[in-house]
Amino acid sequence: MSNVTDFHNRLDRRKIKIAARGAEERRRHRRVRLSSPGRGLAPSVGEFACTLVDVSPGSARIASKTPPKSGERVVLIFDGIGRMEGQVVRAGKAGFAVHLTTSSQLKRDRLADAITWRFNMDRLGLNEDRAAPRKPGQGRAKLHLKDGVIIQADVIDVSISGAAFAALERPRIGEPVRIGEMKGKVARWLDNGFAIAFDR
Repeated sequence: MSNVTDFHNRLDRRKIKIAARGAEERRRHRRVRLSSPGRGLAPSVGEFACTLVDVSPGSARIASKTPPKSGERVVLIFDGIGRMEGQVVRAGKAGFAVHLTTSSQLKRDRLADAITWRFNMDRLGLNEDRAAPRKPGQGRAKLHLKDGVIIQADVIDVSISGAAFAALERPRIGEPVRIGEMKGKVARWLDNGFAIAFDR
């Protein structure tokens, strides 16, 4: 009887571990909402117009009036993100979902950086230069301070944890700042501006 109980306990523990690994994988590849126009290429429909709905380094959901068939390989190019390739895993009248494939970890990291950059640009409400959407320093931002003062600043760079701005005015270190939907605090001064760290 004890052997049967031990066997079931081992099975339960194995199921828990498998579920935990699956949950970790889903968290690592959780998609973020990100709207961006683009073009696609697939064997069944040729070249087609599409719009990115949400994306992660491992998958994406795309709206299109002429979606490719499930199981097909597709090549996609989106403004501000670049080229993506993958296999269609679901397709319907309004669009499709694709599992993205990359040939190396470096390319996956670059895609993650591009998604982060574009996502933060949208959330921060930055006015970017559409001719060069991913070049740091091409955006302008409105920074709202706690006392109501608004600073207009040029974006030097932005990441998932913070951003750097070029401006003549420099708020106090530690001062709360709001940019679009994001909130943070001034982390340090730069020669030509300041950097903020986003709140978690």
